[in-house]
Amino acid sequence: MAIAKEDEILEYLTFVMRREEEEIKISESFKAAELLGKYYGMFGDKKSGEVGDVIIVDNIPRDHSAES
Repeated sequence: MAIAKEDEILEYLTFVMRREEEEIKISESFKAAELLGKYYGMFGDKKSGEVGDVIIVDNIPRDHSAES
């Protein structure tokens, strides 16, 4: 038996998600939708375009002679 290719797996998950046969349970459909969503990176921590935390770095040397 040959190993399934990526497109074959995606087609199968889509088939199950859409419940194209009556005996496919809703829980199986939801699991297939979750796996497809993970494959497409839909559930990342941050949405694209979202700005992260601001970090201020004060590493510029001071000119101590100007302070006197």
